[in-house]
Amino acid sequence: MSNVPSIWLQFDETGTIDPNVATQLTQLLNAPGIEDLVVMSHGWKNDKGDATKLYGTLWDNACHNLPTGRADKIVVAGVLWPAKAYQTDFDEVALAAANAGGALSTGGGGAGADLSQQQFEDLLAEFASFIGPSAAGTIAAARVAAKQLNATVSHDLVKKGAAAVSIDAKSPDAELKRDSTRIARASADSTESQLLLGSLAAPPLLKVAPKAQSTLGLGNMVQGLVNGSRAAVGRFLNQLTYFEMKKRAGVVGVSLVDNVLAKLTPARPIRLHLIGHSFGGRLVTAAADRWATLPNVQLFSLVILQGAYSHNALSTQMSGAFPSVIGKPVGPIVLTHTHNDLACTLAYAIASRLSRDNAQSIGDASDEFGAMGANGPQKIAAGASEPDNTTTAFAPKRGKINTFLADTYILKTPESDAHNNVTNETVGKLLASVIQA
Repeated sequence: MSNVPSIWLQFDETGTIDPNVATQLTQLLNAPGIEDLVVMSHGWKNDKGDATKLYGTLWDNACHNLPTGRADKIVVAGVLWPAKAYQTDFDEVALAAANAGGALSTGGGGAGADLSQQQFEDLLAEFASFIGPSAAGTIAAARVAAKQLNATVSHDLVKKGAAAVSIDAKSPDAELKRDSTRIARASADSTESQLLLGSLAAPPLLKVAPKAQSTLGLGNMVQGLVNGSRAAVGRFLNQLTYFEMKKRAGVVGVSLVDNVLAKLTPARPIRLHLIGHSFGGRLVTAAADRWATLPNVQLFSLVILQGAYSHNALSTQMSGAFPSVIGKPVGPIVLTHTHNDLACTLAYAIASRLSRDNAQSIGDASDEFGAMGANGPQKIAAGASEPDNTTTAFAPKRGKINTFLADTYILKTPESDAHNNVTNETVGKLLASVIQA
């Protein structure tokens, strides 16, 4: 960014980064007058151009709400990590069409139509691009399974898919462990594999939570219309990509601390602010979880904008992945949430529920698979959080979880869906309030 000292922190999917970056960042922090370091992370479906726009626009709007000269005391670091676009959210598209009053169809197909061959080929190409060389075996198995979902071919696809993204039912990450359980079980048993793929062939019949109904304008029961063996394979590959995104976010978050922040040697005290959007929210939460006391670097704040990870992540009661984050920042933990965000309210919840459980309401706080960006953090220890703030009078409290219901300012616009509408003036005002808390 041209108006402040800034630097890219570019990681690969294993968390590897140029070892010289910490030295370069230290040099920026040692410039006269610098007091704060802001680290921002993008999320799902962002490349470098998307990240540049996200960071630049959000920071410009934050600066408009800072006192004159305050931004001159801040260095901004932009995380860049492999989170390529991957388009298999055909169920979400169907639900969004219902919300808009349109006909539910895909590619011109009628009710119950499978993915077209071209849609399926595009899906496989995107999966290969996202996962990399390890996807080759899964792609080959997917082509076979798309023709006939018997036990043998289903088992082959599940085994190769699980290997491609390193499914681990013993993962120390509680969220990944839960996500791995059914795939790991199906990898070991052909009957379970066939049941798994078979359950994904039919469109999801989902009971939409009352709050989501009122926000989205959907009926109590809504049904996507993509149905068949190609759709089943597509939904399974979508499960794998969500798993891979969660895993990468955690790996990069840990590396951000171990290979960059822990190696900083500023000459005077610096306040650190971690800001993440979407799956980038999981990345910076993983970084905060990894954080340990450092000379002259104080973890001051953690900001999660429409976080695409479990709304139970900070809960000890629910065995969340990151409960130890609470209390680590000296300043506020801040999270935005709204059911305007279809990606968090519907797509995340759909992709996170391998069981296709029709009994539970989808998307709200009672949903086992709900997202942070839909509902805010759930099952938090008494006294750790402030009441949900429904206004734009932002005054986040230090040492507390501060949640902000963003129904009035994170919403769909002609230029953006709600999930990505986090760079507006109001969100900039919120970010400025955190820096000044």
